[in-house]
Amino acid sequence: MTGPREDADIGARSASDREIAHLSLNFVVELAAAGIAGLKPLDSVLVMAINQANIAPLTHDPAARSRYGALDAPAPDAERRPVSVRAVAASMRLPYETARRHVLRLAARGVCAISDEGAVVTEAFMRSEAYLEAARVGHERLFALHLDLRARGLLEPLPESNFPDEREPPIRGAVRLMSDYLLRTAEGVGARTGDLLSTLVLLPVLSAAAGAVEPDDAAGLRIAAIARRLHLPAETVRRHASGLVDAGLCAFGAAGLILADPSLTEPTWRNLLRDNAIAVQRLFAGLAERGVIDAWRRIAAGS
Repeated sequence: MTGPREDADIGARSASDREIAHLSLNFVVELAAAGIAGLKPLDSVLVMAINQANIAPLTHDPAARSRYGALDAPAPDAERRPVSVRAVAASMRLPYETARRHVLRLAARGVCAISDEGAVVTEAFMRSEAYLEAARVGHERLFALHLDLRARGLLEPLPESNFPDEREPPIRGAVRLMSDYLLRTAEGVGARTGDLLSTLVLLPVLSAAAGAVEPDDAAGLRIAAIARRLHLPAETVRRHASGLVDAGLCAFGAAGLILADPSLTEPTWRNLLRDNAIAVQRLFAGLAERGVIDAWRRIAAGS
């Protein structure tokens, strides 16, 4: 049993977790919907997953993190570790043939290079103006999320930077950490939905439920509205929404798709929101250690 004080602490933490989820999951939906360099959401997430696997060995090397943190300094192809399409498909909960088809299409567009060792997101693509603009936009949204969370007192104290002050924020380093968070979110929610597209459909519904003051206030989302926001065909969204309903995760209400448990009190949702709050704190702690937060503070102070 817990006492009144413990119950109050649990209740406060639950409310904080919901508020963090509303803001951070909405941020994830915006990133996925915006895409990368004109790519559709599914292709954009695949590019993130492949690139994160390519540069994983470099993320453990402080010198490499410093060399390749700036926007105009992507890691060269020779330092990128190829990843198998099968491994990417498994991590993203996609059928292998679906992942292979999409990666081949990305290779045809010059986004990826494929060899017997696996797939690599090319340095040329990471230097393209289309990618650089997507990175800038993602970085601006990440900065805005930080300001929102800090203004609401939702972030714990952050560690000091391990890097010397830089004149400009290390945008590429920030985007790497942001991509880690997005992929972890897709993995965590995907464990409940079973596939990536169903996860994309569920995220705006989950964000809306987390932001509702009262469970009954959570507005339903129309299939057409979800499709427009995610830049997906309405029939694709409808099919995956029906799968979420069949799995007991969602329901069709008078106003559209809603969570079957809009109160988010079931252990599945409580645990997911707690895990998300921890992941958000880890994201901003990583940004602080990388010197990104200090750079943002200098920008905010006009220095």
